[in-house]
Amino acid sequence: MANFDERCRELEDIRSDCEQSRTLARDIYATEVYRFASEEHSITEDLFHQYLLENQHFYNEISNYLSTKMPEIDNRLENDDSIRVFGLDLQKHCSKRFDTHLAYPIEICICLLKAHLREEGLFRIACSQIKQKKFVAELDLQSIDKTANLNELGYDAHVPAATLKQYLRELPDCLLTSALLPQWNSIPSIRFVFLLLFFSKKKTLILVLNKAVCRRFLN
Repeated sequence: MANFDERCRELEDIRSDCEQSRTLARDIYATEVYRFASEEHSITEDLFHQYLLENQHFYNEISNYLSTKMPEIDNRLENDDSIRVFGLDLQKHCSKRFDTHLAYPIEICICLLKAHLREEGLFRIACSQIKQKKFVAELDLQSIDKTANLNELGYDAHVPAATLKQYLRELPDCLLTSALLPQWNSIPSIRFVFLLLFFSKKKTLILVLNKAVCRRFLN
C-alpha cells in the first residue's frame, strides 16, 4: 500500500512537470507568433517591398532596352530576305528585289518552263504533291538560282507549272484588281485575246497565247 501511494505521487509529479512544459511551450509559441505579427510591417517593408522595387527596376531596364532595340528589330524583320514569299503581298515582295520587279517564284518558274512550253498538259496535268511541296519550300527559302534547270533539280515541268498556279492563287490580293481595270482594258492586245475567247475557236486562242508567252519570255 505504501508503494502504491509513492507511485501515485511520482506520477502526479510527472503529470505536473508535463503540464508546466506544455504551458511553457504554448507561451513560447504564442510569443513568437505575436512577435512575428508585430513585425509584419517591417518585414513587408524590408523584404517584400524591396523585392517589388528590385523587380520594378529590372523590368524598367528591360523596357528601356527594348524601346531602343525594337525599331532596329522591326527594320531588320522588314528588310529580311528570308521571309516566306508564298502568301506575301506581291508589292511588298517585289519592293525588296532590286535587280528585277518580277516576283521570285514567278521568275524561277518561268525560267524553268522556258524550255518546256510544249509539254503535253502543261498547267493542266497535276504533279506529285510531295515534289510540289518540296519545290514550294525551296522557293520560300529562295535557294534556287534562275540559271538552274529541271534536270538539275530533279523535277518535271508540271511541278513549276502547278507551283506557279499555287503562288498566284495564294496571293493576299487578286492579281488583276478592279483598281487596274482601266489600264487592263487600255491594252489592245489583251482586249483582242478576250474577243477571241468569246468569238473564236479554242485552238486559235491557245495559239495566240502560246505565241505571246514565247515572245515575252524567250527573247
